[in-house]
Amino acid sequence: MELRQLRYFVRIIETGSMGSAAQDLDIGVSALSQQMSRLENELAIRLLQRTSRGVTPTNAGLAFYSQAQLALRHADDAILAAREARLSGHVSVGMAPSTASILGIPFIHAMQENYADVRLHVVESLSGNLERMINTRQIDLAVVFQKDKILRWSARRSLKNSFF
Repeated sequence: MELRQLRYFVRIIETGSMGSAAQDLDIGVSALSQQMSRLENELAIRLLQRTSRGVTPTNAGLAFYSQAQLALRHADDAILAAREARLSGHVSVGMAPSTASILGIPFIHAMQENYADVRLHVVESLSGNLERMINTRQIDLAVVFQKDKILRWSARRSLKNSFF
């Protein structure tokens, strides 16, 4: 059973007609009828009584209708909760010019792909200035070269490279 079949079924009951429901759902009448036949076959029970004047639910169809409405409300609530849980907002990231020239574009693309609702602002500056900007909360995070002094913010090593 698919959610779209439930949506189709509910719309048919609400309109009382396959034709009206198909028009509302922007699908063909035969495609809608096939989906309802599949649903009825899967449940092994007749849900709809088709007549020349339209469609009416059987007793089983009426019982199914109320539960289908409830299931669709729950599904819509789940979709809404997932959408609202997406990360969003604004993040400012500082990088040294040499780091930005290598990691900047791939980082921006990865952020856009994985966090489409997050607005990203990249700041280029020297590591010492980036540390000051972090401490004064002008930026949210920074990619800096390792320093011997302890920062008052959490730090995580992301890359290790020996140049000499």
